[in-house]
Amino acid sequence: MSFIHKSVWVQFLITLFIGYQYIDSFIYLYESHQLTNDGYTELLLFTAFQLVILNIAVHTIVAILSNKDELEQQSDERDELISLKGGNMAYNTLSTWVVIVLVSLWATSLENARYYFDTLSGEYNVLNILLVGFLVAELLRFATQLYHYQKGV
Repeated sequence: MSFIHKSVWVQFLITLFIGYQYIDSFIYLYESHQLTNDGYTELLLFTAFQLVILNIAVHTIVAILSNKDELEQQSDERDELISLKGGNMAYNTLSTWVVIVLVSLWATSLENARYYFDTLSGEYNVLNILLVGFLVAELLRFATQLYHYQKGV
């Protein structure tokens, strides 16, 4: 398994973990009636911090455990094609998600856009929905890449 293939696995697992942590923390804040704009901002900052630290730490560990040949191996056309297929999946998913959010905003106007969380302002509700869409798109990107690494191109 190449270092690039391992890197996709690492990113998939980290994104899955971050998505789980984000949703779990969001539900906790909502159920404990602590879901406010300030509480949500803290959750966003913590999530971003986790994402950066985990990516750096886990990629460093994978690089240390990999042999020198894997690290020096350049990405080939197969890696590029697999990356493009994953990117296309993520782009299509996120584009569709954003269009749905924009149409719903157009239909309700931002001031009335409460979605489901009354303790958050309309802007933070939209931010939450867009962030969930981003996480879903990233998971689909990595899953598509892993699928094509296993299946072949």
